[in-house]
Amino acid sequence: MVHFYLRLITFFIGVIIGVLLAIKYKNYVVEVYTKSEVSAKKHIPSYNTWLESQRLKRKDILWDILRYKRHDYMIESHFLYSKIKVLCIILVRNSRNVKAIENTWGRGCNNIKLIEVNAKNKVIFGKRNKESSSWVLLCKTLKNINYEYDWVLIANDNTFFILENLRYYVASLKSSKRYYMGYAVKFWDTVYNSGEAGYVISKGTVYTFNKHFMETDCSTNTYWNREDFYLGKYLSKLNITPIDTRDSEGLSTFHPYNWYHVFFPGENYYKTSIFPVQCCSKNSISFQAIEGDKMYTYYYLLYTLQIFVDGKFGNRPSATQIPDEQVWKQFLKERNVPSDNITSIQYFKIWENLVDDPSSFAALIKKEVHFDYD
Repeated sequence: MVHFYLRLITFFIGVIIGVLLAIKYKNYVVEVYTKSEVSAKKHIPSYNTWLESQRLKRKDILWDILRYKRHDYMIESHFLYSKIKVLCIILVRNSRNVKAIENTWGRGCNNIKLIEVNAKNKVIFGKRNKESSSWVLLCKTLKNINYEYDWVLIANDNTFFILENLRYYVASLKSSKRYYMGYAVKFWDTVYNSGEAGYVISKGTVYTFNKHFMETDCSTNTYWNREDFYLGKYLSKLNITPIDTRDSEGLSTFHPYNWYHVFFPGENYYKTSIFPVQCCSKNSISFQAIEGDKMYTYYYLLYTLQIFVDGKFGNRPSATQIPDEQVWKQFLKERNVPSDNITSIQYFKIWENLVDDPSSFAALIKKEVHFDYD
């Protein structure tokens, strides 16, 4: 009986020692690859300091004036658009999303280049045509980029970028230096920026990559349709690693999920993340839109919908006032419905049939060619 208790005690002591060693080893591993495999948090010059160096004066103007009154102000985001050239490379797996990108957030790109990728069989082991993999296609595209663009943005066709916030983030950085930014993760001992959130490389990084890699190197050892992994792998050989893209408050700016999962993350969502993840920066740069229809909705909410604060130009009543009674009678007349003896229930039913569901709303938004207010 004594031997049984001794064995039991020995067993529990062994379990406790094992747990302590595991915790110690885990902490050691995290500390090692955080310091050696990713770029340390660099001091990024203040955007305001950079703006002052451009010899420009900033002035706050009400949206009411910008949208509803003629003016000759240069909008700050318009200045950044002309100052910071961004090439957007879109990996197209669903052609229906391309038009949505072009009509929404893609309008903030100085140029868009599409790469058609076969969406089927994302991971294939064995023989196949390497030349059709997303990595080979992206690699060859990078090899043929000229250097007129300061930054190159690479995104899947289900990603939504806020270009104004991207330019705000990179404005004070020298694009001639080597930068590689996005949402950093680790897989198979390689730290790279996940394609789910999109990623951005500087002109200096493109130059260094093209200088050290021949186009024939693009087809070497590629078995997966994971261009994000391979780009990170090859850049790491050039000592170019992901930087910490959290804002000054430690909040995340690149999000590899849609907003629902960003706000309500699952238990395992951020297990592979290199840097601490905390939602969400007010200057967020990217997130998943899932599909084209949602891009129109996000674009409307971000760029068109206006919360009234102050002003008079956009809040004026109609120049020709119509009596209330005439309004509902005219409404019925346009639909060939007699206005005599109509009940409130019948009137409600007519309006109910006119209310758009989310899909119909998105379809109507698509028809708008321009969202800006002159």
